[in-house]
Amino acid sequence: MIEISCEACGWLALTNQPAHHVWAEHVAGCPAVGGAVRHIPDLPPLPQRLPEIHACKHRLVRRQIAVTAAGIKRYAVVCELCGRRVDAA
Repeated sequence: MIEISCEACGWLALTNQPAHHVWAEHVAGCPAVGGAVRHIPDLPPLPQRLPEIHACKHRLVRRQIAVTAAGIKRYAVVCELCGRRVDAA
């Protein structure tokens, strides 16, 4: 439900119809001297911004991740600081 009110005459409408249609109908017949004045409520506060993100200055290390059946060791290149796997290109 949408709440529409007039500050000039105190008229109040609760409707599920388009607000501009209901308001136009009231403006045509508003009894207040000087015409209708639409009350627009204050907007809710804007959400707070997230803090600034600082990218990791990767410190690359080689970690053993597996030993194959043939006895060959497999390694991955990861960041020592954040733990992400880094493509060694």
